[in-house]
Amino acid sequence: GGGLHHAMTCGGRGFCAVNDIVVAARWAQKTRHLKQIWIIDVDAHKGDGTAQMTQDDEGITTLSIHMANGWPLDQEPCDAEGNLHPWYIPSDLDIPIEEGQESQYLEQLQGGLGTLLARYPKPDLAIVVQGSAPCDIDELPSSAPLQLTLAQMLERDQMVFSFLSENEIPQAYLMSGGYGKQAHRVYCQFFDDLLG
Repeated sequence: GGGLHHAMTCGGRGFCAVNDIVVAARWAQKTRHLKQIWIIDVDAHKGDGTAQMTQDDEGITTLSIHMANGWPLDQEPCDAEGNLHPWYIPSDLDIPIEEGQESQYLEQLQGGLGTLLARYPKPDLAIVVQGSAPCDIDELPSSAPLQLTLAQMLERDQMVFSFLSENEIPQAYLMSGGYGKQAHRVYCQFFDDLLG
């Protein structure tokens, strides 16, 4: 389903071989002459590869709402020589959610979307890295610090969709992270709602 947001210029990592998000965004910039693209990453894990690959690209703006702690942010930010590990390169807008702050997630996301619109050029396209890993039915152990309910996940997806639609921003969705026998339920409920 795409959304391989951990792959970096130095190689693949975290189940992600190639960062198809950035490849697609740059392809769209070149072949479709899009000047501005937003990448809105609502997966449980920070979109570290996307941030690293686009850090000097003024045509791509990145938002990542993710677990404040845990992989890939589970070690010191800098190495022994004081160099920043690439997975700590900031997105244009990072929204870290601490364990136990699930009740604040939707409000934080809504604020982040508003900040995107206020601070950055309105895009020609928004790529949403949807991710079902934040849901409490997900089976990946490294996603455990973020436990949103299915209802919260639907509200998350409705919020992003409505925000982009109301602001007349074309949108594309990638499934990204999601693990276990029930991961599909997050996407299915969103598509059922859209078709509803």
